[in-house]
Amino acid sequence: MSQHIVLHELILAIIAVLVLVLLLIIAVLGYSFYSYRILHNRHSWRQIIEYKIMETIVGTDKNTERDQEFGKYLKEPSFRALFLDVLVASDRKFSGGAKKAIHSLFYEFKLEDEAWRKLRQRKAYLVAGGIQELAAMNVEAAIPEIKAKLNDDRTAVYQEAQYAMVSFQGYEGLGFLEHLDKPLSDWQQLRLLYSIHHIPELSDVQVYSWLKSTNDAVVIFTLRLIRKFRLMAMYTAVYDLLDHSAISVRVQAIRTMQAIENHTTISQFMTCFDQQPIEVQLEILKSMRVARSRESEDFLKEQLWNHAAVSVKISAAEVLVVLGEDQYLREISQRTDTYDQLIQIIKHALQEKKC
Repeated sequence: MSQHIVLHELILAIIAVLVLVLLLIIAVLGYSFYSYRILHNRHSWRQIIEYKIMETIVGTDKNTERDQEFGKYLKEPSFRALFLDVLVASDRKFSGGAKKAIHSLFYEFKLEDEAWRKLRQRKAYLVAGGIQELAAMNVEAAIPEIKAKLNDDRTAVYQEAQYAMVSFQGYEGLGFLEHLDKPLSDWQQLRLLYSIHHIPELSDVQVYSWLKSTNDAVVIFTLRLIRKFRLMAMYTAVYDLLDHSAISVRVQAIRTMQAIENHTTISQFMTCFDQQPIEVQLEILKSMRVARSRESEDFLKEQLWNHAAVSVKISAAEVLVVLGEDQYLREISQRTDTYDQLIQIIKHALQEKKC
């Protein structure tokens, strides 16, 4: 009798497992079908949206029947969200009349409401998306709310707000740098620099104050800004940064001095060289390579012979090659008093030239 009960329970357990497996298979198939439908819809919807944008740009959007069909799609929230995404992506690709046509679609189909709704959500990616969309469509009424997001604790939100302010206001939109205590990534700095097309004439005082910021990222961004616009008046302030506590700032200062160089730059590089860490010394040598100044020849030879770091010796030899000192390098490589390591360094530098 007990064996009968055990066998009965075993059969029930097997049936239960089979039912669970069947339910799991049905769930996986259902989810796969749902995902396929979403992907299929997005693909077909994207084609419809892109065709609509093309018609609007070229001025052939006059089919009433097709407009009615497009209006039916717009009742679907997912379609409206995709429409807004494609419009923003298209806005980056076009300019002039085409850009105006894209903006007209944004207002015609009241997609501004979608962007505003995102801006007031709690999730960071939605808020950042709303900021991006309102900025791309140049909705100036959003500036006060976007400006308030500059102080948001979430990286995605405050970075998008920074970019939006510069998109709206250009150089004036950089006002947030005055009190920025958050990181400013290299990628974000490049985005901001790309969006600034000119600097007002009376901007020296503001730029100088950014160079004095306690936030190293702000100082580095300002140095890049000086390089981009060749702000020669900032040369002395940039030179003073060679005593900065952060090596990354000193490296950027060297690059900026080279970009806005004057007749004293090479001699200043040589004067401060020994007081700098290796990373900065290597950057100085890179700048000398770009400058191709014969004023640095003796200095470079000194570093080649006597500097303790191999990396500096290699860079010095490479700069000498650029200055046309190939013969000098060959001669010392053949001298009996030249040690093996230096010979290898010279051969490497000469080989680099051939390559």
